[in-house]
Order: sequence, then structure tokens, then C-alpha cells
Amino acid sequence: MSIDNQIIDFMKKPSYLPMKQHELAAALGITDKGERRSLRHQLYTLEDQGTIVRLRKNRWSLPNKENRMIGTVKMLPKGGAVIISDDPEIEEVFVGARNMGLAYPNDLVEVERYHSEYGERNASSSSSGRRGEGRVTAVIERRMLEVVGTLKKARYHYFVTADNPNFPHSVRVTECEHIDKNHKVLVRLDPWTDPYQTITGTIIEDLGEASAPGVDVDSMLRAAGVEEAFPSRVIAEAEAIPNTIPESMLEGRRDLRKEVIFTIDPDTARDFDDAISLEPHPDGGWRLGVHIADVSAYVKPGSALDTEGYKRGNSIYLVDRVVMMLPTELTTQICSLNPNEDHLTHSAYIHLSDEGERLGYETFPAIIHSQCRMTYKQVQKHIDGEEGHQIPGFIQERLNKLYPLIRTVRKNRIRQGSLEINTPDVEIKLNERGEVDSMTPRSAAKEAYQLIEDCMLLANRAVAEKLMGADRPALYRIHEEPDEEQWNKMAMELNALGIPILPRSREELNEAFALAEGTPTEYTALLAILRNFKRAEYTARQVGHFGLAFEDYTHFTSPIRRYPDLVVHRLLKAIEKNSPPTLSKENIEEIASHCTETEKKADELEKKSTEKKRLDYFNQLLKAGKNSTFNGFIVGIKKRGMVIELPDSLQRGMVAFASIKSEWLEADDSLLEVTNREGTTRYRLGDPLEVMIAKVDVERALLDFMIPGEPQKKTRQGRKPRVEPDLRSGKAKPRGKNGRRRRRK
Repeated sequence: MSIDNQIIDFMKKPSYLPMKQHELAAALGITDKGERRSLRHQLYTLEDQGTIVRLRKNRWSLPNKENRMIGTVKMLPKGGAVIISDDPEIEEVFVGARNMGLAYPNDLVEVERYHSEYGERNASSSSSGRRGEGRVTAVIERRMLEVVGTLKKARYHYFVTADNPNFPHSVRVTECEHIDKNHKVLVRLDPWTDPYQTITGTIIEDLGEASAPGVDVDSMLRAAGVEEAFPSRVIAEAEAIPNTIPESMLEGRRDLRKEVIFTIDPDTARDFDDAISLEPHPDGGWRLGVHIADVSAYVKPGSALDTEGYKRGNSIYLVDRVVMMLPTELTTQICSLNPNEDHLTHSAYIHLSDEGERLGYETFPAIIHSQCRMTYKQVQKHIDGEEGHQIPGFIQERLNKLYPLIRTVRKNRIRQGSLEINTPDVEIKLNERGEVDSMTPRSAAKEAYQLIEDCMLLANRAVAEKLMGADRPALYRIHEEPDEEQWNKMAMELNALGIPILPRSREELNEAFALAEGTPTEYTALLAILRNFKRAEYTARQVGHFGLAFEDYTHFTSPIRRYPDLVVHRLLKAIEKNSPPTLSKENIEEIASHCTETEKKADELEKKSTEKKRLDYFNQLLKAGKNSTFNGFIVGIKKRGMVIELPDSLQRGMVAFASIKSEWLEADDSLLEVTNREGTTRYRLGDPLEVMIAKVDVERALLDFMIPGEPQKKTRQGRKPRVEPDLRSGKAKPRGKNGRRRRRK
């Protein structure tokens, strides 16, 4: 019998428990040195074939098919990964770095859980806060085919370090002598079949010098697989659309061109997808008009424009640019509700009483002629009674009636349970070199912004009710209530901030907001609530919107920049025409899931681009010796330090306990307080704290703060040791004289 058959037959015995190599050799009666080497070779061969598996502490066993799962790789900052199944009933599995095999971040992999008696953690230990543990046995779908990184040069070769911190490998590249080092490059990865071999790849695009203006954002987009430029077929289709409206497109539309209709948008806006109007209602009260660009009249299902719009899912608003969902031919021209031009809309009339109560609504396709384009700043000046807003008199008359009416609508909404959440925002202005020129809190036009926000909420709610009433498959925007764990964590954090409320409802959350308003803990209390919310998403299920306290809600008002809104327009038209539905519930659920993911990606990119510019700004301050103090708040406490956020810039950083030399500090078990050796509380969640910049790592998106006056750790001066990459692990290892590796002591 061959050695491999001996191994397999032995492992099939019911009494077999995973053994190490020397234990197997003894059990099989193998004593000869050469035969032991042969055994070792055969074990690794069988492992490569997937016939046997290697467990923790190098124990060998047959694969446990019942203990396998398929999931997506989510890398962890401190090494290793968790494998997350699509099935929410299956618990995630932790995989250590040495057991990752050939897996990259986001790959779809097969993983085998360890037998509980041989793993430090197991699947049944979730009650103790620990995950099951396993090893990757196969890569089912390779989802990372390219990486973006910085080109580096070692002594005899070139390599690329990935911008993605979750990609823990260096990539060796060739034929790149024509590209300068420290350039950002796009690398296509070669097939990787042996975890003990270097990862290689080919540079397919030079993105430019890493420090050049805009290259950082270019790299970020390419790394995320986002293309700014539209395919030629999409551009051709957009350019073929006539700029004038043919008579054939007016059939079945209401002509609203004589109504006083206007737009209110940010100063820098170029795409105007919503307009409003206000007239007395024939039955008393007011008729609020919300007029939305009819993108569905031009973007037909299955067209190149539609396919590309679906792929992108939404526009992405970065700090230095906008990546549009649709070409500018549509967004800023044909579909943009520019003043003094005829445009097609899908409009909603909402009947409001003088007390702001909704009495009815209707929706219909229309044609409008906007008579005025205003900015939030202009309208805010008018609301505040300031001069110089340059708003025509006939528009001022409408605003004088509209603002108090919508303010009453807002008060009614909040009284009925809707959460009053004013999330902080910062306006970042860049200079011509793409560097941060200024960062200021965005609060100048609060009431003007809320005016438009509540008009859009009214329209979205009306359309959702119409979709719901038609008893057809539809696309909704939902926000589910926090679960028990989130409620408990929220209550614990609010309590630590001195807000004695154990929230279990929207009403209690609004009470918490009211108690925190005007106090030093107001900002941190808002963050404590928001981070314990579920994320809003798109779905075919109608479960309501927790934050808004709406039973029915959807997105209808931004079809230029959100694909779900375009789908809702099509669904609405089918209802109004009484035509059969064109999308099944399964179709809509697929669209909803895809758009939820593209929205999540857009949010992450927007956050990263802003974070990068802020870190560049603080790094320049540090290099220029302009390290003044900043007023921040403790918004989180971790085992190794305190998370500080600066409200003026929304920048976060860490004050490590190790950097505080004046006394010994540690976090309590609840991670709500910091105590000293005597057990005395030194810092609490929500406390204001004055900090200075200690260190900025732009590449890793890390910022360390220090407390002014604290002595800092001295660094050894002199020449740094030369660093070359370890191509197997992707990590750099220091070398001493003559290129020899220094021994660890």
C-alpha cells in the first residue's frame, strides 16, 4: 500500500484525532529517516490536492465537509481576516494570517472551521465574544484582479506597495524602468498559485507622481474600480438626444409653464433636478408643487445610458470633483431644470392646510419653465431679513408664504416622532494645487436647506404611499429600528455623558437631543446615537423609516444622481398609465441590493477623499512648525487610547495612553472612562480635550494627537537602516551592514 493510501486510511478511522507529523510517523510505524521525509512530502502534496487539511499547531486531518462554509474575506487591521457568509444564520469565522492561503481581500473563499478542541476559538464561543476559527481551503472567486499603489525600487528590482491597507503584500513588477519611483500605478495581478512564492504583476497605467494635484483621488477611484470617463457608446447616446423638446413628448403632460416655479440649490451646483412652487389651493390651504427632472423620459430601460447608470448606482461627491451617474449632456443640460428654459418633469402636488397638515396629493408628468435660480445663501439672507440677496420681488412673495408653512410642516413631523438630527458638516476649499485652503463648519444656510429638505420629504412620502396603494412590486427606502444591543449601547453611552435616559423609542431619543442641546456633551451625544443606528437601505420590502417616523417612504426626488429614483419614476409612470408592471419583486430586490452597495461604496470614497485632504493639511501644518492646539472631544475610548474628534474639521485621531508620561492610565471595562492607578477617573467619554498633532501617516490614514505639555518619547537620531521588502510576506525587514539581516534579540 502506498504511503498516501496509508495516511488516508488511518485518518478515516473513527478513533482518529488530528496529529502532528511526528505523531503520524510513530502511529504508522515509520522510523526510517528517508521514509519520514517522504511522509512529510506526501502530507504537503495531499494538502495541495485538498485531500487532507492542516489545522492549528500543524495537526493533520481529513477535511470536515460539514464544518466548511463559503464566504467573503474581510481583512482585519491587525492581521488575519474574518470570513462572512451571505447567510446571516452562519457565524463569521476568524482566519489567522498564516492560514489565509491564496486569499486576497474581498475574495469569495471556502473555509474550514477548526475542531473546537484544537482551536483557541470555536464557533460555539460567540457568547463569550469570540469567533470561530478556521483556515482558507480554496479561492472560489478572485475579486481583486488589480491594485493601485506606489512604485518603489529595491536594490535589484521594482515592487509596488498597495494603497489598500488590507492588501498585505508587495507586488514585484518588471519592465517599469521608464516610470519614476514614487509614482502611483495601476497593476494587473498575475495568477497566484503558491502562497510561498512572490506575488507578481504588470503595470498597466502610470497615474502620475504621488504628490501631484489630484493623483491621490485618481488613485483612490481606480483602486475602487470607479471610472470617471463614460464609455463612448454612452456619450454617443447622450449626444444623440435633442436639446429641444419635440411635440410628441408633450402628450399626456400637464403644461405648468405659466406657473411661478423656482429652484434653490448650493452655490456650486450645476445640476438642478428639483424645483418648487406654491399657490393657494382652490379648496383652501396651499398647493405645494415639487417638480422633479423627468430623467426616465430620456433614459430608457436597457439602453447604454441605463446600463451605465445602473452600474454606477449613484453620483459620487468627492472633495475635489463629482463622478456623475449620467453624462453631463443630461445632468447639466437636457435634464437640469435651468431657469428660463422648458423642461420635462414628474411633478407632485401636495395639498397643505394653513396648519401644515397634509390633506392630499397627486402625481403626474408635466412640462415646466423655471423662472428663477436661487442659492441657499440667497434664501437664508432673505429669511434672516438681510439685504443684498437679489431675489426678485414676485419670488420673495412666495418665499414669505412658503417658509413659515414648511417650518410648521417640520414641527408637525418632529412632534409625530421624526428625529431632529442635525449632523455636522464641514466645507473644505482647495487651492489650485489641490491642497486644503480652508475648513469651516457648514452651517450658514441651515433654515434654507431645511426648507428644501422638507419639501422633498413630502414628495418622497407621497410617491411611496402611491406605490404602496397600487399593490404592485415597488422600491422603498427603509430604515430599521435599532436592535436590543444597539439600544443598550446607546443608553450606556448617553448615561456616561450625563444624559439619564434609557432610550427605546424615537420620542426618548428626541428627549435626549433636547437634554444635550447647548451642553458641552451635545456633539458627543449626537455621535453616540448615530453610530448605534442601522444603516438605511433600498429594498422591495416595505417596513417603514424609523428615523423619519414614516410608514411609507422612497426616493423619488434625485433621478439625476440616484438610480433608485429613476426606477421609482418608471414604476410611478406605469401606475399612472395603468400599464402592467415591468419589474418583478425579485428584479426590484436585485436592483435595491446593488444600489445599496454602490451607495455604501460612494460614502466610503467620499469619506476617504475628505480624510486624505484633511490629513495632508495637518501634515503640512506639522512640517511647517505650525502645530497649534486644537479643541476636541473624546468620542471613543479604546484599550490603548482615546479617540479625539475636532468639531471644526471633523478630523479624528488617537491619544495613546503610552504617550501620556505624567501618569499611568487605562480604559475601564466599559470603555466609557479612563482611570489612573488609584482608580480615579481622569477622562470620560464626551469630555473636551485640548490636543496637538503628534504624528500624521497619510498613506495609512492615521493621525496621532498628544496632550500639550506632555513629554514626548525621544527618537534615536542618525541614519535609518535600509529597508527592503520581504517578497514572501510583503513586509519590510531591516538590514545591517553588508546587506545581512540583523538578528532579533
